[in-house]
Amino acid sequence: MLFALLPLFSIGFLTWATMIRLAVVTRRALDWVLCAVSAAIMLTGLLLMPEDTESTRADVAMSLVLLNAAAFTAYFLVADIRHDRLRVGAAPYPPYATTVPRHRSGYVPPVPAPAPTPAPRPRLAPQRPPRQPEPPVVPPAPHEPPAPHPGARPRIDRVRAELDELSHLLRKDEEK
Repeated sequence: MLFALLPLFSIGFLTWATMIRLAVVTRRALDWVLCAVSAAIMLTGLLLMPEDTESTRADVAMSLVLLNAAAFTAYFLVADIRHDRLRVGAAPYPPYATTVPRHRSGYVPPVPAPAPTPAPRPRLAPQRPPRQPEPPVVPPAPHEPPAPHPGARPRIDRVRAELDELSHLLRKDEEK
């Protein structure tokens, strides 16, 4: 974390230190080359810096140093995280390497092999109940209207007569 913040706190002047740390940890030639490029960009920015800080040349020089810091800090974070993930994914040291006492003769007692883990059981498809034969499709019976009740017809006639009478009364009221 400190090495990621070093270029930012030093306004870009210690970006090369972050890249040296990355090159030492990863031991990759690309990181050593990028360390040299970072140092060269920082030195170029310092050499371009004029005594008069109000000039365009000073702005270009400081922009070069700050862009150097931002770009190489981002690269440092990506490369360092990738390196840690690869290291974690590699075969870890056995857990007994630091806990087994060594004898004066250098003899390390044998460590029993770890117990084998049982193989995972294959997943079985869920059991479905046997299919029941579908009931035969019976066509629906033709619909017959219900038989009218013996007392229904006179009631309908009475309701019609009342409605006619109401209509007649409403028409009279409208005419007035």
